[in-house]
Amino acid sequence: MTVELIEGMELRPVPGTDPALVALTTAQQAELAAMYGEDQPLVALHPDISFTLLLLDGVPVGCVGLQPVAPGVGEIKRMYVDPSARGWGLSRVLLNAVESQARATGLIRLRLETGTHQQAAIALYTNHGYTPIPPYPPFENETASLCYAKNL
Repeated sequence: MTVELIEGMELRPVPGTDPALVALTTAQQAELAAMYGEDQPLVALHPDISFTLLLLDGVPVGCVGLQPVAPGVGEIKRMYVDPSARGWGLSRVLLNAVESQARATGLIRLRLETGTHQQAAIALYTNHGYTPIPPYPPFENETASLCYAKNL
């Protein structure tokens, strides 16, 4: 699946402490808390996680993280597009970028967790070849969690 490049779009690697990244991931966590409640598991991020920020005309509108979890396996974390920028295919841009990054670093499989109420995310992942897998820790007892994986 190809994604039309948008004029003024930039993908930029950033550290986890980048203020624009922190603002986006904070907004994501607030959106998830509103959707699922405040009692969701707080998942610690691996220190080797790498983040990519998506900017449109210099304005941060999306992000994605790639976290190593086992030899050859990575996990997509904190993928998010600001509501003001949804509907333009930016989530596909982020997903393609994280998959390319994973391949470049030698990963052969990606996994992720999303929620039962996130129908757009479920459609995105399944349309990109991700298939359901059993929930992995810490999501194995979370009834609202859905886990997916894809061999690259």
